[in-house]
Amino acid sequence: MGKHLKLSDGYSFSLTISRASCVIVLLIASILYGLAVCRPIIPLPDEEGKTRDKALKLYQTVVEQIQTGKSYYSVVGHELRRIGYPTRSVFNWRLPALAWFLGQLPSVRTGQTLGFILSMTTLLIWLIVLHQSQYAIWQFFLGGLFLSGPIIYSLFPGTFLLHEFWAGTLIAISLAAHANGWRYISIVSGLMALFLRELTLPFVCIMMVLAYAEGQRREALIWLIGLLIFGGELLFHWTIVSRLITENDKALQGGWIVFGGWPFVLNTAQMHPFFLTFPPWVIAIILPLALLGFAVRLDASGMRVAFTIGIYVLAFLIVGRPNDIAWGLMYAFIMPLGLLHVPYAIGKLWQPFQMKLHGKVQKDKQ
Repeated sequence: MGKHLKLSDGYSFSLTISRASCVIVLLIASILYGLAVCRPIIPLPDEEGKTRDKALKLYQTVVEQIQTGKSYYSVVGHELRRIGYPTRSVFNWRLPALAWFLGQLPSVRTGQTLGFILSMTTLLIWLIVLHQSQYAIWQFFLGGLFLSGPIIYSLFPGTFLLHEFWAGTLIAISLAAHANGWRYISIVSGLMALFLRELTLPFVCIMMVLAYAEGQRREALIWLIGLLIFGGELLFHWTIVSRLITENDKALQGGWIVFGGWPFVLNTAQMHPFFLTFPPWVIAIILPLALLGFAVRLDASGMRVAFTIGIYVLAFLIVGRPNDIAWGLMYAFIMPLGLLHVPYAIGKLWQPFQMKLHGKVQKDKQ
């Protein structure tokens, strides 16, 4: 087990008045802009007018067909074309690992049970991190409440079939394990997420680069080896799908680079089960505050969480169609943790103004 950092260890920095002012202006501007452009999550139809419930039904059908001994690619190709989904691009065919794994289980319900166990494991590891990092009582309980997001989703019928649910939960485990000093568990969890969903690639690259920058050469090398193995999986997947694509297959109109901007980011952040029940203006306030909270954590674990949230927020400003909001599950489970540090962040922003006022008072007394 690695050395545990106290909460105060990640806060050693100071701000000038000008920099604090810029941060405050940026925070207020992002909240006001979010309030102006936020929009509720609605069951957006796909290209054929079918809602996302149809996608969950498709995943369930694929798993059930694999359980009968059928090939993943033949089943997926048939089901995607049956519902009229664009199949011209290889990226519209999910990686086979999750469907194959669930297909080896006795029943779909067994997969849901494993999703629940994985979610409980995520919560327990994070609670250990919060406890050993000497968080305050309110931070401990509020953090635990936020981190119960995967558990709630695992109880919903069908939601556990989403690739993003498993990948996002494994990312949360990877970050918690690293914070707890369990580097190899962190690596295994992160790479498992990558093999299930290629959207994990930015996270793995962050973990590899930070490990190398910190002098953890062996850890960085293992991450790199995992990336190379994933490249082999993707090449294998690409080769098979390329042979199955026909001239009659539909192409995705417009692609995924649509510059959805801050409205799309807010919708992805709203994928946390708690925020789904709130009006959209709530997440327009919470997300900027959470990003501010992450900005003050300068220890190794805090930087990893902050960079993970940041890279997905930046990516979703550019990439992602309106009906791709499930991608938010890649980071929505850990995003609210930034709120635990908001009181300290606000205190740091106020500190330079307080010092100036104190100095002025002392000068007036003289």
